[in-house]
Amino acid sequence: MFPLKTDTPFTPEQVVEVTRAMLQIAHVDGAGTAEEVAMIGQFYDGFRVPGGGEWPGFETICNDFGGVSISAAQFPDAEQREMIAATCIMVAFADGVMTEAELSALRKISENLSIGNDRFEQVLALVKDFMLMQLAGLPDPESIMAVARELG
Repeated sequence: MFPLKTDTPFTPEQVVEVTRAMLQIAHVDGAGTAEEVAMIGQFYDGFRVPGGGEWPGFETICNDFGGVSISAAQFPDAEQREMIAATCIMVAFADGVMTEAELSALRKISENLSIGNDRFEQVLALVKDFMLMQLAGLPDPESIMAVARELG
């Protein structure tokens, strides 16, 4: 199970803003790989429900994610804000490496969400642990250790 959760549902507008923030992280290092974008699309589509109102198409969001100004005012629930940070951290790791540019952008998003640096470091550690736990059942411990070293 994902280490952070919230009982507060996200509104469609909030989901769009989170999706934009995730896209910003995916593209901050100039990569924005197809895998990263596909993962973000799955996140976005997972929130869309039939009869759930009008949602912009994912392609529309992909063409308009620059200048993301996500803020704590948009997400009054602290657990929502931490989950956003965790989700964006996972995007940064999606291509296997978190770059300095991605880490800097993540810190800025966390700052905008009023997540203090100490809590950001805790969320980062939780995400790393979660990612390693997903590999725990693999029969090759050497590969798991290599991934652990890569995650820091």
